[in-house]
Amino acid sequence: MSKLKKKKGNSSSNPEAAKQALMHRKRFMERMELLCNSLAGKGYFEKIPEQILAHMYATRYPALKIKASSESVVSKSIVVKANKLLNAFLDDQYINLKNGERILFSMLLSEGLLLINFLHVIPANYFPHAALLKEEFKDYFPGTEAYSSIQEMMDTLVQDVIVYLSDFNKSIIKADHSETACYEISSNHNDIYLYEFKTEKKPVVIDGESRPMIRLGWVDEELDWVFAKVKPSALGFRVAGLDLPLDVYIQTHALNRLQERINITPGIMHSIAFMIFMDPVIKHHKDYDRSLVEFYLSDKKAGYLQVELHGDKLIIHTFLFLTNSGTPEGKKLEQLAGLQKADKIYLEIDKLSTFNSYHIDKNEQLKELFVQAGCGSLLELGHLQEYSVNEVKDKDPDSILKYLADSKFFRSSE
Repeated sequence: MSKLKKKKGNSSSNPEAAKQALMHRKRFMERMELLCNSLAGKGYFEKIPEQILAHMYATRYPALKIKASSESVVSKSIVVKANKLLNAFLDDQYINLKNGERILFSMLLSEGLLLINFLHVIPANYFPHAALLKEEFKDYFPGTEAYSSIQEMMDTLVQDVIVYLSDFNKSIIKADHSETACYEISSNHNDIYLYEFKTEKKPVVIDGESRPMIRLGWVDEELDWVFAKVKPSALGFRVAGLDLPLDVYIQTHALNRLQERINITPGIMHSIAFMIFMDPVIKHHKDYDRSLVEFYLSDKKAGYLQVELHGDKLIIHTFLFLTNSGTPEGKKLEQLAGLQKADKIYLEIDKLSTFNSYHIDKNEQLKELFVQAGCGSLLELGHLQEYSVNEVKDKDPDSILKYLADSKFFRSSE
């Protein structure tokens, strides 16, 4: 491993700085002992000579940090937000080991990788017991299943951060973490670099009206744009000529409705919308001149993207929440309990956040109504409340029962 230069400065002339340095060193040693105990068992930390531990402390990896790439213009606010997200995602996140132990992932990405990578590269005769330690820790060395699991968790961590930062209305964010200690054991830094790709709004004239739209796409690992292309027949449309894949566009109106009716982090919703149209088979319901493409959250149906064919483009016009009157489930709610559009708006069951606030899954009568209408999937999305952009207070489910007391559904169930 390459050595890091020690920071210049005389901490002895500053008592407070010297005290802080001692605390950091003490904490480092404690974490090293904890890691040794968790990874290999008790007694192995003591086999590492003091001078070797001092060397490891002096050449430890810098803290994991996100920076703007020199090859891309990324605003300071995005970088600040990215680092806050990184720290929030790392907080209290553990990785489970095969031996039943678990370790804080943040610790494994710092002292843990330092220990593992150090023992991996040193010769077996580097110090007494070096050969023994290499043998005991070999299952965690680069190239092993355990090391791959660390990299996979790192990949997921970075992916979560960039999805949270992305927004079709602004830009798609990508990150390069190939030079972090997790992938480059001789790295003298531990930085994740951000790249920003601005989305472009394009006015498209429909029925004589110019409407702002965005071509549905995302940025891949090679930092290239990938755009969704779908054959009209895949969505149930009949075409007179060749059934060629067409570009998919999403209206800003659809993005607004998606935000209003789902109300979670934009990047999560937008990445899902893109991936839906990249699937070989797209689940949809053809309805006259439109196709309702099923929209899923956590593998549960939450609504539909309403798509129409306009010339050489497939255009997502709006997003319909599952209970909305334009969906098969929304129509079923009207048939069963007389719930029309105005009723749904009044009761606020036309949006995920307010729908979840009733905790309908805990009320058997209401649960039965929504399950029969085909909205049972919404009852399993309560956990998404934590991702809501705006906090919503709990509502009383009895208020819906009272409102629908005279409906044929509840009269027939008496």
